[in-house]
Amino acid sequence: MKRIYHISILLLCGLCCSLMASAQQESLRDRLAKKQQQQQGASANAGTKVSQVSVRAEMMNRNQTRDLTTATWIREVYRELDLKEGSNAALLYPMQPVGGKMNLFTMIFKLMADGNLVGYKWNGGQEMFSEDQIEDFGEVLNRLEIPYQKNGNAYIIDEYNIPANEILGYYLKEAWYFDQANSVMGVKTIALCPVLSRQEYFDDEGSGASTSYREPLFWIPYEDIRPYATRMPIMASDMNNVVNKTIDDYFQMRLYDGKIYKTTNMANAFLNEKFKTPEELKYAQDSIEKQLQQFDDNLWVINDSIKERFREDSKKKQKSKGKVSKPKASKGGQSQATYSARDRRQ
Repeated sequence: MKRIYHISILLLCGLCCSLMASAQQESLRDRLAKKQQQQQGASANAGTKVSQVSVRAEMMNRNQTRDLTTATWIREVYRELDLKEGSNAALLYPMQPVGGKMNLFTMIFKLMADGNLVGYKWNGGQEMFSEDQIEDFGEVLNRLEIPYQKNGNAYIIDEYNIPANEILGYYLKEAWYFDQANSVMGVKTIALCPVLSRQEYFDDEGSGASTSYREPLFWIPYEDIRPYATRMPIMASDMNNVVNKTIDDYFQMRLYDGKIYKTTNMANAFLNEKFKTPEELKYAQDSIEKQLQQFDDNLWVINDSIKERFREDSKKKQKSKGKVSKPKASKGGQSQATYSARDRRQ
């Protein structure tokens, strides 16, 4: 009986030891798998980094934020920027990060992958910056068919899979405003929405046919981008290759060129829904641009006394300038009159 008892004790001890060893082995396996995943993530994110924002930069961003709650007049317009045209190409290149520089969409995408930036749903073209409108970045990646790994709240993505070359346009919202209480007139960039242009090919009996489509991805409040945009260099011109501006300078100076496709209205209607023909649409766009140009001209108001002085000086100059008669040609074809360089300048 004692013998059976001792054998049972030994078997029980052996079972416990094997379970402990198995648990230790499983724990070790989990740790190795986690370490391997972290190493893979580190290698996948080993591309160009977006510099983190310091506390000082965040404070400066808050101080630079223009509050429109006290504005007595606001005109909100929406523009469509074509990155293949004119100065807008500054937001497209470089398509792949080079030497610490990256284009706007790559910067936005990396910030969203790291959890430092939040996008909001397109919502039929009406931006709503509320929690229930936050875009799930994982769903965006699935929709764009981009492979990823998730590490906590961060998404690990190979930067070569970022579709920066397919973002060929942006929707931009800007507000033209006048703040009577603070005597301030200005233009503020409110939000951006990258627009994906993708070509899909399908083989129908070897025809090689394809179809293209455009898809607005998500709205981004510009105030959330600005702390990073102020630190991202950009080459704004092909004529001057000195990189002396940032993405924030590009928007603050309004170096972009975009057609107006909507103004804020209660029905959230696009201009092409109100004006059916191309001629009517073009006339409406030109009218709005003219109104905004007049507003822009009034941003620089000259004192009336200075304006009157300029007017008087201009009249005096016009009186002092006499009509200079053309020299009569001689019989030999040579001019008989001579004029000094000063006369010719007049």
